[in-house]
Amino acid sequence: MTVARLAIVLIAGLVAGAALAQEAPSSGGAFIGRLFDATGLRTPPPPAQDFVRDSRSEQLQYRAFDPTPVKDPKRKSAADLRAMGAGLEAAAAENRRRAGRVATPDAPAKPAR
Repeated sequence: MTVARLAIVLIAGLVAGAALAQEAPSSGGAFIGRLFDATGLRTPPPPAQDFVRDSRSEQLQYRAFDPTPVKDPKRKSAADLRAMGAGLEAAAAENRRRAGRVATPDAPAKPAR
């Protein structure tokens, strides 16, 4: 019985959606806004208090929390990139050489009891 009710509700929703599609706004935002206005969930903000208006400057200076990064005007040439890669390879080889000299403890001759 529950499955039949669910099917009826889904079919009715599809039919109603198709019928309202012609007069619906181009985006769902306007519909949601009207719904919030009708239910009282969205109300206009109250006017600012006197001390708030007095403390604000006439010219608001907005500064973004996430400023856009400044692009580096200097671009590296292919030769510079190859030199950097060679430097990284040399550092990796040095690290491998140093790691080969690390003394590891010998395995115990007799198992611990």
